[in-house]
Amino acid sequence: MTFWSSQKLNSELPSLIAPFDPTQVKEASYTLKIGDEVFVTNDHRNSNALQTRTRLSPSQDFVIPPGQFAFLLTEEVVEVPAYAIAFISIKAKYKYKGLVNISGFHVDPGFKGKLLFTIYNAGPTPMHLNRGLRFFVIWFAGLDQTDNKPREPQSSPENINIPIDVLNQISTEEIYSLQALTSEFRNIDSIVSKKITEIDDAKQKAEKAVSVIGWVWKGIVALFLVIVFPVAFFFGNSIISITKFAIEQHEFFTGFVEYKKELDQLIEHHKKANQNTEHKQEASNNRPK
Repeated sequence: MTFWSSQKLNSELPSLIAPFDPTQVKEASYTLKIGDEVFVTNDHRNSNALQTRTRLSPSQDFVIPPGQFAFLLTEEVVEVPAYAIAFISIKAKYKYKGLVNISGFHVDPGFKGKLLFTIYNAGPTPMHLNRGLRFFVIWFAGLDQTDNKPREPQSSPENINIPIDVLNQISTEEIYSLQALTSEFRNIDSIVSKKITEIDDAKQKAEKAVSVIGWVWKGIVALFLVIVFPVAFFFGNSIISITKFAIEQHEFFTGFVEYKKELDQLIEHHKKANQNTEHKQEASNNRPK
């Protein structure tokens, strides 16, 4: 297998790449441009992020946020003859900024259509690209003989649009990158630190309030000992004397009532005795002599 030189590319590619531009042949490779349709996975933090297949006008730009994927079509329709094989990548200067080609790295013999690249932004910053940007690189290499089982020919060039079945294989929800997770952790750390500060402030205020309440309570106790207790002691002695007098009077009254009750019983007993004596005398007088 021998890679094609720039001279061979200039002689072969006009019939294999459309549109062909000889200025894009360099260093035994051909530079391909970003085409008219892109799809970028969703990033809710970036209002410029594309969420559906989007048609681009000439030179229109778009953004691949950090940690997000993009499907990109080439502007050119590429054909690989059955006697060759092609290898693809993205230009090194974009790799250095964090973009990674995660799609296939070769093109089968017999393929004809636009090339579909899947790009991942592994860098820390959004990548701004645009239609017509010289972004991809393709190399051709000759086989030792024409392949007898090349890619089956299609009725029309492949990947004129980004295939729906390809899009269905990737989530349209937000895909978190390491940078996004780091940002989220920093936000959480900031919120937690703020809450801890608020709790510490509340604790200090509570401690001050408890201290004030303690001093107030001590003041109340001191006031009681200095003023209230002597007054209570004075009135307490008077109350004790009055209570003692009342108890004595109660005892005297109770004794008087008991004495009166006994006297009434004695008088009643004396009356009954006199009545019995009178009855006996009457009975004696009434006996026959």
